[in-house]
This record gives sequence, C-alpha cells and structure tokens, in this order.
Amino acid sequence: MGLEDFSPDIESSEWGFQANEKVSEVSEKIKESSKKAAAWVKRTKQDEQKAKKYDFLLAWFLVKIIVDKKYDFILEELFKVINHSYPSNFVLWVLSLINIEISNKIRENINKELINFSYKSLELKDFDDTNIDLEVKNRINYWIEDIIDSVTIEYSSIQTLKIIELLENDNDIIVNYIANIMFFFLKSVNIKINKKQALNISDFIISETLKSIKKLNIEEV
Repeated sequence: MGLEDFSPDIESSEWGFQANEKVSEVSEKIKESSKKAAAWVKRTKQDEQKAKKYDFLLAWFLVKIIVDKKYDFILEELFKVINHSYPSNFVLWVLSLINIEISNKIRENINKELINFSYKSLELKDFDDTNIDLEVKNRINYWIEDIIDSVTIEYSSIQTLKIIELLENDNDIIVNYIANIMFFFLKSVNIKINKKQALNISDFIISETLKSIKKLNIEEV
C-alpha cells in the first residue's frame, strides 16, 4: 500500500482540523511567552538602572570602612549578606545607621528630609527601650523607616521577590547583620546593649520589613 491508497475518513478529517487548532494554540503560546520574555528583559534593565546608584554608593562606602579599623567589627557579617546576594540598597540602608553621611546621601536620593545626629552619652549607659534618650530613639526610628523605604520606594519586582525569599530563609545571616550594626551604633554613642536585646530588635525590623513588602503590588513578569 502506498500513499496514493490513503483515503482519510471522517475521524481523520476531524484530526486534521484539530491539528490546525493545536498549531494555532502553540503559536499563541509562543507569542505569549515572547511577550513575557520581552517584559522580563525590560524589567531587568529597569532594575539594573535602579540598582546601579546603590551599587556605586555601597562600593564607595565599603572603601571607606574597610580602610578604617574601627569598622572591623561589622565586616564579617556585612560580607556574609553581600555574598548571599542581598540587594545593595537594602545592605546600604542597614549600614546607614553607623554613618550619618551615607544616611543623608541615600535619603537625598528619595527626597527625604536630611537628619542631624551628634549625640554621645557622657557616661556608659545600659540600653533600655522603655527609657531611651529622645535623640537616640529618633535616630533608630528614622533608621527603621529608612530600611523599610529601601525595599518599598522605587522597588523592583525582581529584587523584591528575591529579598522576600532571603529574609524568610536566611534568617540567621540577616538577623546577626542588623544586630551587629545596632550594637556598633550604640557602642559609638556610649550605650551598651546585650546580644539578646539587639537580636530582638533585629527580628522586629525584619518582621516589619516583610509586612511592608508583602503589601506591595508586585508585578509578575
């Protein structure tokens, strides 16, 4: 039997019609995939542009603190979060507590009011969150607001999804990093905080950051 002997029956004809439908369906899927791919590329480029200014600021600040011995205490935890691919804007905002210059540089980027801080206790004090000097309390509150702003103002969908994953799964790394920054800051103003207190504040900051992120309308691409 050769090809010339083939005579399609009704079922075969229907199969031919269905095949055309499937080709059309595949074509639509390809178009849709292409749109998604194009949107992803566009989003990635936008994210890269947003990230660049913070990449440069973080690089600039790293140079300053690496050569200054007083910052040695925070470097190990800092490099851990960088190695775990936390976005530079988030890493930088956490660092901003220990340097008013960098804090005001990034506040200026998002048109926030610049802050002044020159407090230092004349004697060593124990940290007490129920009875803390107003200037120190305001500085910490601004810092917490800034950390949340870093992932909610001009946020990128790609980085936001990544940071949700990191904050939920790399808990010890980020908790220790924030706690170390808090410890370093308070020590610089002559206030002593114990490890448990610092870790509790760090947990609170991460919890509030995640709550704020999850309220965003994160674009899927």
